[in-house]
Amino acid sequence: MTTEKKPNGTVTFSVDNVEFRVDAKHQTAGSILALAGLDATMYELAKLHGDGAAYKAEQQVIVHEGDAFITVRTSAPVA
Repeated sequence: MTTEKKPNGTVTFSVDNVEFRVDAKHQTAGSILALAGLDATMYELAKLHGDGAAYKAEQQVIVHEGDAFITVRTSAPVA
């Protein structure tokens, strides 16, 4: 985590070890995946610690300061 001051009301978290900052704690998994540059139809979001819950694109996620998520690929194109 960074030690620089963050604006009031923002939440800092990471997805696949890349740090992001949002203004609202309530997000959809799809919006977090999009922020990380990933297609929500091909990935799910999973919480790294705690219960390890996995979230589909339309599911609500309450993001807390310092949360860590990983992405799980659920679909791959076939050649």
